Amino acid sequence: MSNAWRAWSAVAVLGLLASGCSKHEAAAPKASASADAGWLTGGHDEAQTYHSPLKQIDESNAGRLGFAWHYDLETTHGQEATPVVVDGVMYASAPWGFVHAVDARTGQRRWVFDPKVDNSITSKVCCGIVSRGLAFAEGRVFTASIDGRLSALDAKDGKVLWQADTIVDHERGYTVTGSPYVAGDVVVIGNSGGELDARGYITAYKVSSGELAWRFYTVPGSSTGPFEHPELEAAAKTWDPKSRFDVGLGGTVWDGMAYDAKLDLLYVGVGNSALYPRKLRSPNGGDNLYVASILAINPKTGRMAWHYQTTPGDQWDYTATQKMILADLKIGEQTRQVLMQAPKNGFFYVLDRATGELLSARPYVPVNWASGVDQQTGRAIETGLADYSNGPKLVFPSPAGGHNWHPMAFNPETGLVYIPTLEASAVFWIPAEPFVYAKGGANAGAMYAFPAAHAGNWGLEGPAAKHLPPLSELGKGQPDTTIRGFLRAWDPVANKVVWEVETSGQWVGQMNAIWNGGGVMTTSGNLVFQGQSTGALHVYRATDGHPLAAIDIGTSIMAAPMTYELDGVQYVSVMAGYGGALGGVHPVGTAAERYGNAGRIVTFKIDGGPVPKPAEKEHVSSVPRPSVERFGSAADIETGNELLKRNCARCHANEGPGAIPDLRWMSAQTHQEFEDIVLKGVRASKGMGSFANLLTSAQAQQIRAALVDSAWSAYEEQNAPQSAPHAPQTAPHVPATAPELPNSSKSAPGHSPATASTGAAH
Repeated sequence: MSNAWRAWSAVAVLGLLASGCSKHEAAAPKASASADAGWLTGGHDEAQTYHSPLKQIDESNAGRLGFAWHYDLETTHGQEATPVVVDGVMYASAPWGFVHAVDARTGQRRWVFDPKVDNSITSKVCCGIVSRGLAFAEGRVFTASIDGRLSALDAKDGKVLWQADTIVDHERGYTVTGSPYVAGDVVVIGNSGGELDARGYITAYKVSSGELAWRFYTVPGSSTGPFEHPELEAAAKTWDPKSRFDVGLGGTVWDGMAYDAKLDLLYVGVGNSALYPRKLRSPNGGDNLYVASILAINPKTGRMAWHYQTTPGDQWDYTATQKMILADLKIGEQTRQVLMQAPKNGFFYVLDRATGELLSARPYVPVNWASGVDQQTGRAIETGLADYSNGPKLVFPSPAGGHNWHPMAFNPETGLVYIPTLEASAVFWIPAEPFVYAKGGANAGAMYAFPAAHAGNWGLEGPAAKHLPPLSELGKGQPDTTIRGFLRAWDPVANKVVWEVETSGQWVGQMNAIWNGGGVMTTSGNLVFQGQSTGALHVYRATDGHPLAAIDIGTSIMAAPMTYELDGVQYVSVMAGYGGALGGVHPVGTAAERYGNAGRIVTFKIDGGPVPKPAEKEHVSSVPRPSVERFGSAADIETGNELLKRNCARCHANEGPGAIPDLRWMSAQTHQEFEDIVLKGVRASKGMGSFANLLTSAQAQQIRAALVDSAWSAYEEQNAPQSAPHAPQTAPHVPATAPELPNSSKSAPGHSPATASTGAAH
């Protein structure tokens, strides 16, 4: 039997069933009665459906939604979490690991938990200072701070009941941005750092005491052992003995999990491999378990029941950490207990969640790395078109994935899954210089660039991509490379798109086209909710995507909304604030650019008033004259650009105004202090930690020379005679291995290449 999926618990594998039928029934596993009015987990329930049975707000009155209250989160970092509401109190996790307890009727503060994080941790952060949620159980709120501490807080007053350091090696590039999940009597947490040098694992702690119950590593630490648990001995056989175990191998669990109480199984999504390229990471190949896999774990013992690998031998950052949804689907003549996921690799998977059997896998976005998934073995059928081992290749989907961290939602009444999808490609290549391991630093070992307009270092017009063949050559015979975003309603039984709405907005062909649409929530009122970076909360009819409302709140939205009912009133609430992987720059047209990026919770009810908006910002339209003159040789500047992309571009995009400074426009004083800032950490309290373990004094000056050169280039371009703007060439469109899209219902709303981390969003 293939390593793509295997039953580890001697569970009988069921025969593969037909995946299509004319009519199907669907249901989410039954939640407790109190869940009907509240929102008890990040995804509403243990099945993580992001569906509420509430229907006071429905398609007849959604247009009357208005302002109920808002709450200031006192941060300008991005908001990626969905709050929970229990017994009239809203608990919301915020960047760094803050927790805010708020009266869900009025928005009045109850208490705030400050984890008091050492801000120097930012040198290890891949994709923004964010938090993706918290967990609630037994009167306790569980939250993880970005430095890896898991805290159990008393829900009444926020006092710490217990705290555990979940990081096994603080010299490596570990952080935590994901939510804890409760499974039975344990709370489980993963970590981030797959682009750095993390070795992935999850850890379970007793809910009541914080006692360590078990730890499960997702990749082996060596080819010969000793192995921390039996599953690693089997995994080691799928790695070359000469693999780069010193770099950690990746496999971090930075986001999605779900729990089935009846089966008593915890489902865990595992992240990408590290290094990225197979030829550097595991030279003689192998599936490299358990990267890019879904694991079913017994939460009592920490042993694996089964696994399914979505991308064997991943080398494109195709994480399987995206949110998973548990449901009961009628497929053919049987009702199946299924797990559904739309991971980065572009295929939508339906698995039997008891056994791990593959029921279906179909592409929901254009894909060229594989032609399909073998139904008998469960293994992806690679085409070779995306293998960049011996030269640059245009890859679909990009490392941002067909779906990233933004939650999708499942409505058991429509039987549809609503997916915030990303249509984008990227060119991957391996740098000519030999890979050198940097402990605690970026260690992707590959570079990539997007065929996007105005993408700076992320685009094919960036300095690192200048040597690549033209896109017209790389894209010959490939799908359309125009970057777009969509909200797609997917039928998981018929395996097709039922309706879609384009969410690219004004950014078609630009990076924000795929980040404009946020996470999704659906309700029994036949509604789908999704926010956008424009600052609008959109409401659609769940059956056909007909737009019902668009409420402008003046704050960019990325997170999934939620809903709850108190005293007979249904509320809808969302955490708002732009950030994450691309949050360093606020694109023109976003609410963050227009109104600033003060994070807040905004809550709505029927017949509420207009939403108060922040004051509009004043922007300087002209590029200022750089504060210092050019210096350094051409070689220094070229090296500086490479160092900048590897070490700095994860935060500093240097493409315009945003939450993080554009380093091109440093003052003369900052230039004088540059080495002290970069190497001595004199601004660690502001989130700029020391890079002394990664950079020398000479390298810091090469980075500064590159920044100054870039500043002067922008200034000179502004003052040069005007000419027609240049946009990246789009490859000719050829039909791809992609979902069948309904023409009649389409509507539109009125890595750093060196670090390879923009697509990761970890």
